[in-house]
Amino acid sequence: MGTKRTVLTGIAGAALAGGSLLAVPGIASASVRPNTFATAKVQLEQQLTNRTSQLGRLGTDVTAAAGKSLTPAHAAALNASIAAATAHIASLTTSVQGATTGAQLRADAASMVKQNRVYAVLTPQVFETIEADAIAAQVVTFQASEPTLQTSVNVLVGLPGYTTAQNHYLNFVKNVGIANENATNVATEVLLQTPASYPGDTHVFVRANKSLLAADIALAHATYDESVIGLASGGYTGS
Repeated sequence: MGTKRTVLTGIAGAALAGGSLLAVPGIASASVRPNTFATAKVQLEQQLTNRTSQLGRLGTDVTAAAGKSLTPAHAAALNASIAAATAHIASLTTSVQGATTGAQLRADAASMVKQNRVYAVLTPQVFETIEADAIAAQVVTFQASEPTLQTSVNVLVGLPGYTTAQNHYLNFVKNVGIANENATNVATEVLLQTPASYPGDTHVFVRANKSLLAADIALAHATYDESVIGLASGGYTGS
């Protein structure tokens, strides 16, 4: 089994990107200079386009993960959030295209960010839920292999590799438990977050990221322990 990858979700960067409202330069009233208004309008349209693209990428990630370890319930929850955000961004795009005042642009800019939080909330929800379910699936696989590994260790009693195999089997079980403990409930917690919860829920995503990293490291150690048990069956006595 290959060593699992480390989670890289970019929570802090996503939060900063998603948490800042669009600055509409020079728009103090409806009587702004036409070129300033036009520039602000183009900028806002680009930000909406960027979010539409991000939502498309998130949808692709969910679809790919649903064919692997993402649970049906979690896939449905993520797809629902992505669909809702996509529909709202599309509505705002139409609104911005027809805007004639700075006040309209400011209102749509605020709605774009506060009612969707594509970067600060939805993106980490997708990344962390997918990773949590991947870890859970790996934990189940490792737990299922424990009896076989124990048998491999038992047949080495009295042979040079027994002590090494037994120590790594115990470490294997411990590391799988650590991974399970760290990943359990992560998906449930992050999926409870809403755009309205930001920025008060930033710590939830940061904590989840740390837990998933710890789980990934534990699984990497478990993978190593499993490989050493196999080596010990051939007489390996190292650590």
